[in-house]
Amino acid sequence: MDEEIEYPSHFSDTISTVVDIIANYGWYILISVVATLYLYEKYLKSRFRTYKSQKEEAEYSAKYHKNPDLLSARLLAQEKRTRELQEKYQRDAEEHKKKLEEREEKRKNELLEKYNDGGHTLGPSSSKSFKPEYNPLMGSGSSTNYKPQKRSACSKGGCG
Repeated sequence: MDEEIEYPSHFSDTISTVVDIIANYGWYILISVVATLYLYEKYLKSRFRTYKSQKEEAEYSAKYHKNPDLLSARLLAQEKRTRELQEKYQRDAEEHKKKLEEREEKRKNELLEKYNDGGHTLGPSSSKSFKPEYNPLMGSGSSTNYKPQKRSACSKGGCG
């Protein structure tokens, strides 16, 4: 049961060689990888993108230069799509405008009904009374009274 798995000798030689390289040159490998990534991000990435976009532009122009019918069909399809989107936008705008007008009309009708039913009256209304028989001009009731502080002679900094 305790048999060890024997690997071929070239497998163990390869592993030991890799371990020795990492042990001896690990920091150099790490520094060179970080420097390479930094240089790629800083310089090469933007150049690669510009090269790729120029290549795509050249392929696009070559494709449509060789076949002008393809270009005209593409432009017609683009114009058609633009018209469809514009018509949809116009329809949506008209619907929105109608909804706003209906809301405004409904609000006006509600206000007219409110004022025509009983009119706008002053004094206590049955729907919005704060306290029964409350009159602020009557003086002190069950509520607390506000009394300002007494003025002292030192209020303007004259004392002390």
